[in-house]
Formats: sequence, C-alpha cells, structure tokens
Amino acid sequence: MIAGEFQIQVMLNSKNAPAAFKWLDRMYRVSEVHECWRLLGAWWDGEGEQTFFRVQTDKGGIYDLRFDHVRDRWAMAVVQD
Repeated sequence: MIAGEFQIQVMLNSKNAPAAFKWLDRMYRVSEVHECWRLLGAWWDGEGEQTFFRVQTDKGGIYDLRFDHVRDRWAMAVVQD
C-alpha cells in the first residue's frame, strides 16, 4: 500500500462520483466505486470537510481518491495493490 499526497485531476459522472482520473500523466477509467465517506477535519487548524472515494479502475487497481472541500482540489490518498 502506498499512501501520500499526490494531486490528481478527476472527471465526475452524472452522480458526482469519479468516472476517471489522471495521475502521474496516466489516465485511469473508474469501473466501480466501492465506498464513499466524508471526514470533518480540525476546523481550528484550517481543515474542513473531505470526501473520499474508494474506486477500482479498468486496469484492476484500487485507489482512495480524496476531495478537499476547503482547498477545492483532488488528491490520491491511498493506492492498494
């Protein structure tokens, strides 16, 4: 498992869930969304709501994608083998 903070580009479907994402100059198509959850950060530290999506791609990998509502940006949270 790889964890870190890698900014990514995400394309959403009609349900506002990830349909595809670009990471490290490669495009991945989402074949299934396994889970979706939200976390509230420490507002006193400038953190806010974050939405996570655990997705499987057409290449078979499973990834946790994170949307930071305060910073309005997507990041790769976890890559599972």
